[in-house]
Amino acid sequence: MLKALIVDDEQHCIDRLERLLRSSTHNIQIIALCKTIGEAKKEIAKITPDILFLDVQLGNETGFDLLSQLNSIDFEVIFTTSYDKYALKAIKFSALDYLLKPIDNTELDNALQKLRQQKNLKDASKKIDVLFHNFKESNASSKRIAIPTVEGFTI
Repeated sequence: MLKALIVDDEQHCIDRLERLLRSSTHNIQIIALCKTIGEAKKEIAKITPDILFLDVQLGNETGFDLLSQLNSIDFEVIFTTSYDKYALKAIKFSALDYLLKPIDNTELDNALQKLRQQKNLKDASKKIDVLFHNFKESNASSKRIAIPTVEGFTI
């Protein structure tokens, strides 16, 4: 199950996104709901989300301000906003997606599919890194690996 954090200063927008996420089949667990950048920073440090649903305009600040204040961004970001003019800036922050309000269920599903694919790629990359590390650290006589094939395994 992927942990999500929603950051938006409009309650009706939070409610809609929360409803859509709870009815989706993508196993998203909403860990926290924040209305300010300060709240969001504390929650990010506390829960380390897999995905951040981030409104662009948050009172006098922006979601970009939040991202700029973080030491590292080790989660995916999906911007949720009423403004299409920030799309290019979102790309520069490596946003996974950019959803315009009111959020469409199909567009959200597509974004969550991208999220799942991105998560699978990261998991596979970590496993390969561990494999190569273990392979390098093992003694010379045991440097063999079993590869699954249609016929069984090839050593």
